[in-house]
Amino acid sequence: MLFSGDIMKKNKWLGALTVPIEQADLPHFELNGSKQFLADGCRGILHFDESKVCLNCGSEVVEVEGCSLSLHHMGEDEAEVTGSIRSVKFK
Repeated sequence: MLFSGDIMKKNKWLGALTVPIEQADLPHFELNGSKQFLADGCRGILHFDESKVCLNCGSEVVEVEGCSLSLHHMGEDEAEVTGSIRSVKFK
């Protein structure tokens, strides 16, 4: 059984171990409905056609599958895939 002092100690340790997402150097992904996929932290395109887009996101390879896919935007470290998205896989 944890008492209030124990909980405070546990929370203090968890707070010390928490790294803000901006400093973690991790990719960030957003899926808006089934029409738009945003990848922040994207380092390049590995494959592209109308049914599949593969993105290099550092420690992750992201595979977006669907129909009529297009690369709507590609910036320095971001990508936006639009179309009819059926699945998003992380490899």
